[in-house]
Amino acid sequence: MRTKNLLKLAFTMLAMIVMTGAMAQITYHNDDYELYDANKTAPTKVDYVTVGATMGYYADPDPVYHSDWNQTDGWGLTTGFVWNWSVPTAPGAAATVVSPVASFPANYVQITFPEAGDYIVNVAEESPAAFGGCEGSTTIMNVTAIVAPTATITSTDITTGLCGNQAAENIVVSITENIDLSLAGYAFKITELIEQIDDNGDLIGGPYTATDHYDFALDSKLQDSSTGFSGAASPYTFTGTSSALNVVGGNRTRYTYTLASTAGVTGTGIVSAISHKSDYLAGQVNGHTFGAKTSLVFVVNPQPVTGPIYHIPNNYVF
Repeated sequence: MRTKNLLKLAFTMLAMIVMTGAMAQITYHNDDYELYDANKTAPTKVDYVTVGATMGYYADPDPVYHSDWNQTDGWGLTTGFVWNWSVPTAPGAAATVVSPVASFPANYVQITFPEAGDYIVNVAEESPAAFGGCEGSTTIMNVTAIVAPTATITSTDITTGLCGNQAAENIVVSITENIDLSLAGYAFKITELIEQIDDNGDLIGGPYTATDHYDFALDSKLQDSSTGFSGAASPYTFTGTSSALNVVGGNRTRYTYTLASTAGVTGTGIVSAISHKSDYLAGQVNGHTFGAKTSLVFVVNPQPVTGPIYHIPNNYVF
């Protein structure tokens, strides 16, 4: 699956959006965008976004009327043309359509998708009176908004019954997002904290610092080809392993594995390929809340050291 570092692109977009004229046009007419579907009236492809996302789109202008629509001429549009964007089909609450958008050409739109479900987006180019004042054909796009991803640990804590050094245990994470396997990709970390504790569970020594045990970064997400990833459809599963669960310092030792955000994420939570894409205009990559269980705990215990026996001495006098 192809993944991109959209975080860098998003910040580039944010920095450039304030510019006007040709520079603004080049900002959105760039390699981040690609043709949605060559079939303009009965497309079969779907544009997936995360619920609540605002996405930017543009429609290619009619080449007969817009001869300057090319990089050499600065992506110029002929004055007076408008693009009529609408979302006639929505699952519930209507989509929010903003066009024109300040600092962007007239054929650009920003649309916010408030609920999960299927939307149909329409656009028609309309000429000014000087060119007949007529509305052209309608181009259609299918958009599906999906609920933000979530992840939860499904492995069970083991805090009793482990005596002496133990082999590594599995760390199983269930990831839910209603997306095809070919588009599934996830960024998050699993941290490891190793602590020595007494018989009451209180810390001995320290301080102790969590370290990264697994780190699926924004530009190298967990996906179908990754070791430990499984599932043909949501919920997907990641199965990793803990460290060898060894007794440290002769004391009871607690190993804690915790879901965490990877670097570059705002807030705490998981990022998917689709939610990452959906943050393109946001200027930041947002984490989406983990599920009910975010930590996994193992406690290993040293074997008891049996002490000497005490008795009533043989020469005891009453």
